[in-house]
Amino acid sequence: MQRWISTGVVLLLFVLVFGLLIPAIHQAREAARKSTSKNNLKQIGLAVGNYADAHRCLPSGGVIREDGTAMQGWMTMYLPFMDASADFNRVNMQAAWNSLVNRNVTETVRPYYLNPSVRANSTSTGYGVTHYLSNPHLYYRNSSVTFEQMENGTAHTWVTGEVAGEFQPWAYPFNWRPLGTQLCNGPGSFGYPAWQGGHLLFADGSVSFFSEKTSAVILEKFAAAPPVPTREQIAVPEKRFETGIFYWKQMPLQTEPDRDHTYFAKVLENSDQRPVLIQLFRSNHKELSEEEQQQMHLEDQRTFSVPRLILQISKTTDLQQALKDSPLSEDTNAAQMQVILNRLESLQKQLP
Repeated sequence: MQRWISTGVVLLLFVLVFGLLIPAIHQAREAARKSTSKNNLKQIGLAVGNYADAHRCLPSGGVIREDGTAMQGWMTMYLPFMDASADFNRVNMQAAWNSLVNRNVTETVRPYYLNPSVRANSTSTGYGVTHYLSNPHLYYRNSSVTFEQMENGTAHTWVTGEVAGEFQPWAYPFNWRPLGTQLCNGPGSFGYPAWQGGHLLFADGSVSFFSEKTSAVILEKFAAAPPVPTREQIAVPEKRFETGIFYWKQMPLQTEPDRDHTYFAKVLENSDQRPVLIQLFRSNHKELSEEEQQQMHLEDQRTFSVPRLILQISKTTDLQQALKDSPLSEDTNAAQMQVILNRLESLQKQLP
């Protein structure tokens, strides 16, 4: 009997210790994620300074053409300063941010634009998102703000910070949001509710944490700091993106071995591993001679080896006709085409 009592006491102590350790482990992990988010903002701060050194101003919040076409946003312009020069060089600056030719870059999930405590990493249409939005006084339509215009000084002019929700693609050319008068005040505010506050990056490169109880007077001063653009300059489309946990999976497709092209499908899956989007890509693997390279236009040379989206498949796509009309029909035999059709139809039936 005494032995069973001793065993029970040991087990009880084990449960108590385990119960005390779990919250401590959770707090340690959350502190690490909080530190990572702060460091992400510091990296963006370095990009801010380096870009300004190179161009004598901050990048445009969003390059918007006269016809209203949204081209590229400020986060895209910082890619060369975030160790992503290769991706930046793949961006077609003459095409819209969400054009087919730019999707390979804009779909990429970039950890340095994410708060690791937030699970949403992508939109339901496959674009990588950001959990940081910028100061609309510094980044707005076709802006080119300089440090000299920050009359309150760089140490008192906020640049970007963590947002509580309503996340947007990092390449979206309208990634700015008014600071508001309270942090963690709903999904349209700044801050991370679980931390009861949030980090703000300032133009001098410093990052500070502000509690959700920070005085509205302080936030109003930050929000009102010059330069002050017009209402038209900071206007954004009334658009909301569905975001969540989504992952791309790549599926090779068998074609004729002597062809110059290879094909593959990219499938965007949700957290339940169900497909929500299917795309068909073509890559050119032919080796170009020097003479052929010289004959190609510069833009074609730059994107020649980059996979090109040739078909986006939805629930209502007539898959058999779409494949027949695509370049894939020229690079496959009848048996290969039937196998590909069957695989894609199986995935298509699972689309929402």
